[in-house]
Amino acid sequence: MMTCTECERLHGEVQDVLTRLTQWITAQLSSFRSNDNAAFMRLDKELEIVMGAKERAIGALRQHEREHRKSA
Repeated sequence: MMTCTECERLHGEVQDVLTRLTQWITAQLSSFRSNDNAAFMRLDKELEIVMGAKERAIGALRQHEREHRKSA
């Protein structure tokens, strides 16, 4: 597969958002284990936002990869 600066940038975005997602899930698990319902619910809302960012980042990467295939 071709690589370009945009591919590298998009891969970096996906990695960053997956890292953030892992951090939020770890924090939510901790709040669940400690029975901190308020923190659990706050983190749940944050996770929804990060999940949306993950979907957008992966979608952008896939779209860019399709554009590479069309121009090949």
